[in-house]
Formats: sequence, C-alpha cells, structure tokens
Amino acid sequence: MGTIDSVANGFEAAKQHLRQPINHVLPPSVLLYLVPPLPSIRTLLVLLSLSLLVVLRIWCILPGRNPHPTVPRSSANKDGCTVGVFLGSGGHTTELLQLVSALPTSRYPRRIYLVSSGDKFSLNKARQLERKLTGDERVRAIQIPRARNVHQSFLTAPLTTAYSMAFCIYTVALLPLVRPQDAKRVLADVILMNGPGTCVPIVAAVYLLRILGLPSPKLMYIESFARVTSLSLTAKLVRPLVDRFVLQWPRQPPRESSANTVYSGWLI
Repeated sequence: MGTIDSVANGFEAAKQHLRQPINHVLPPSVLLYLVPPLPSIRTLLVLLSLSLLVVLRIWCILPGRNPHPTVPRSSANKDGCTVGVFLGSGGHTTELLQLVSALPTSRYPRRIYLVSSGDKFSLNKARQLERKLTGDERVRAIQIPRARNVHQSFLTAPLTTAYSMAFCIYTVALLPLVRPQDAKRVLADVILMNGPGTCVPIVAAVYLLRILGLPSPKLMYIESFARVTSLSLTAKLVRPLVDRFVLQWPRQPPRESSANTVYSGWLI
C-alpha cells in the first residue's frame, strides 16, 4: 500500500510541476534557444528587393499596359490552335461548351479539357461534345484539385488553394517545358475560362511563365451569362491578368471599361 501511495504522490507532484509557468520550469538560457531568431536586416532587404522586382515585373506584363499587342506568327497558324477549356462544373460547363462547339474545327482542331477533381458531369459533357465534333468520345483531360470545395471553411481554404496552385504550376507550366524539341512548349495556345475559383491557380501558373519570360498560353475569360449587373468574385480577381475579358451584358463606362475588356453581346 505504501508503494502505491508513493507512486500516486509522485504523479501528483509531476502534475503540479507541469502546471507551473514555463519560465519557472526552464531557465532563461534554455528559453532563448526555443525562440526562433529574427532574420537579419540584410535578409529582410534582399526579400523586400525580390518582392518589389516580382511586383514590377507583373505590372510590366499586364495586358492592360499594351492595349494593342502584336501577335507573332507561329506554327499554330499552319496546323491549327490547341484550345485549353476549363470546365467549372454545372452552369459554367454548359455555357463554355456551347461556346466551344461554335469554334471552327479547322482552325481549332485540338482541345484539352481542364476539370475539377471528381467532376464527372463535366467529363461526360466533354465526351459528348467530342463525339459530336470528331465522332470519337475520347478526350484529353487534366483533373485539377479544387481550390475550395462547396461549403468548405474559409480557414482551410488557403491550404487547398495552395495545393491546387502547386498542381497547376507543375501541370500547366512546368510539364510542357520538358516536351521533345519538335513539340510545343505550352499546354495550349489559348485557355478559355468562365469561372469558378479554380481557374485562379491556372492564371497564376501561366503568369509564372510570363514572369520568367517563357512561352505561355493566351488567357481569355468569358463572364457568365447570368452576371447581368455585377461581376463574379473570380472575374474581379482575374480581370486585370487575362489577355481578353469578355462581357455578355453591357456595362457603363468608364467604371467597367479597360483595355482588355470587350462587350460581345450574347454568346449562348
């Protein structure tokens, strides 16, 4: 019985010891090792300089700074253009596939579909379109992790967005660069998008190529037909970055006008 009491007393003493503030348990010299050192002034200046250079580079390559860019002639004019089609599921998919079905296959013979992971609806719709256009329902599709799932907490959204962006950088930007010499070094000649938020990592991946001065796809965002008086959040985010921003409903200038924005009227 005495042994059990001594063990119990030992546990109780240990609990009381652990409840004490850490500065009462550990000496100050040990606590200093637990605190991460602050970066040096030189390191901070280097990081600040690099950040300013990246921001300046992005500002210089924004499409709005060159309202009338010259389009270089390339081999795409000879064998047709490859179109990247981001299908955002639901109404986004239905609208964009209607637009893609109207493209002349002689000029745009190849299509690469970018779909959110688990979006079987968009894959099936893409197969139906390919069967209609080519007679073959096989599609070239890339499944992208969702930047944010439906009803996902905003606290965990940055983690899924970072994963989606890393995947897009690897798939959209880096993989095409290691293709054989006789193949195109871009995923597609142009990427069509109409939302939702998963297209933001795609835009970020393309801009990584542009910051480095490497070949990159053109970006076109078509705002949803359902957006009559206001823009979606995704549209507001990507509008300054895309090469062409298409509105299907008129807006009042100058509030809604910019160099890369066009009003096309109804497209669907």
